[in-house]
Amino acid sequence: MKKPNNKGRTMNISLVAPSLSSTDMLLKLVEELFEYEVLPQKIEQTSKAVHQLISNPELGQAWFIEIEQEGEKMIAGHITVSYSFSLEYGGRIGLIDQFYLKPEWRQQGIGTALIPMIERHVTEAGVHALSLEVNIGNAGARSFYEKHGFVPRRQFCMMTKVIKQEDMPLHIAS
Repeated sequence: MKKPNNKGRTMNISLVAPSLSSTDMLLKLVEELFEYEVLPQKIEQTSKAVHQLISNPELGQAWFIEIEQEGEKMIAGHITVSYSFSLEYGGRIGLIDQFYLKPEWRQQGIGTALIPMIERHVTEAGVHALSLEVNIGNAGARSFYEKHGFVPRRQFCMMTKVIKQEDMPLHIAS
C-alpha cells in the first residue's frame, strides 16, 4: 500500500512473511519489543516459539513490516497473529500477539495502513474475529485500536497461567 509519510515522501508498506532463514531478524525485533514493553526475556523459549510459528501456518502468521521509500527497502517492525477457536465468534479467531513498529517509524500512518492488510490476511485464513492485548496504561495504543474498530471488553479480564511442561501428566487417557 502506498502512503505519503509526514515528510511528504511516498512509502510503500508491505507485510512480508519471514522464512526460517530470517528468524534471527525476527528474533531481534521481538527482543526490541520486549525491551520497549519491559517484558522478561526468555530467549530460548521465544526462539523455539518463532520457529514453531513459521514452520506451522495452522498456528498463525508472522510478518515483517517492510517499508520501501525512495527505492530503499527497510524492515520497520513485525506482527504476529496466533489462531484459536471460539464458539462465541463462530469459529477460528486470531490474536494479535505482537504488533511492533520501531520508534522512528511511529506516528506516520503505518499502523493505520497495516490494520486493513492484517484483516485481509486473517480473513483469507478463515478468521471470524481478531483480538489483541493492550497495556491498560497505554492510552495512545488503546485509542488507536478503538479508532480501527477494536472494542474493549470491559466486563472481561484477560488472565494467563503459565503451564510448565514438566507439570503435565505423561499420559492422558482418551
